[in-house]
Amino acid sequence: MKLTEIINKYECHVYHEEAFMDKDIEFAFCSDLMSDALVIMNSVKDDRILDHSILITGLATQQSIRTAEMLDVNVVLLVRGKIPSDKVIQLALESNIILISTSYTMFNISGMMYQDGIRGIKYDIQW
Repeated sequence: MKLTEIINKYECHVYHEEAFMDKDIEFAFCSDLMSDALVIMNSVKDDRILDHSILITGLATQQSIRTAEMLDVNVVLLVRGKIPSDKVIQLALESNIILISTSYTMFNISGMMYQDGIRGIKYDIQW
């Protein structure tokens, strides 16, 4: 699914318009604990999976951006109507992380994305 489709279908707000919107998203991982994201996503052996992934979180802090940066995941979706601070938006921009948000809950957005063919990342997933 193209990132532009995700943005339009799930009524997402984009925090910097120059972001690469034609990106394909095929995988997703949800967590508010960035340590969980690091453990699971670091187990992924194929970089193509991370290149086509989105991190879904309710954590609208620099920690979520830093975690995405460490994992080479360049799309972060904030849920539950979270609004990041200007500092977080600036860090995302500097880190080449596409930062978007939606008012849907993590549970709802995950279910809708799964229904649309986006697969979840699990421990030791292969392409």
